[in-house]
Amino acid sequence: MKQVNYTNMNDQELKQYFLEHKDNKEAFYAYLDRKQQHPKQVIIGVNELDTLTPEQQIELITQRLQEKFNL
Repeated sequence: MKQVNYTNMNDQELKQYFLEHKDNKEAFYAYLDRKQQHPKQVIIGVNELDTLTPEQQIELITQRLQEKFNL
C-alpha cells in the first residue's frame, strides 16, 4: 500500500481523504491531530445571552451560526 503524506494535505483535503477512507486509522488519527491544533472558536458567550429575551437569543444564535457556516 502506498504511504500517504497527510502533512502535505490542507485541512479540507485531509477531511475529504478521511471521509473517503474511513477504515484508515492513520488518516483518522491525522485528522484528529489536525483538528486539535486549531483553537476552539466560541460562537456565542454565555454572558451574551443573559441580557436577551428568548426570541433575541434565538435570533443571535441563528445569526452567529449563519456567519460561521456561511449560510
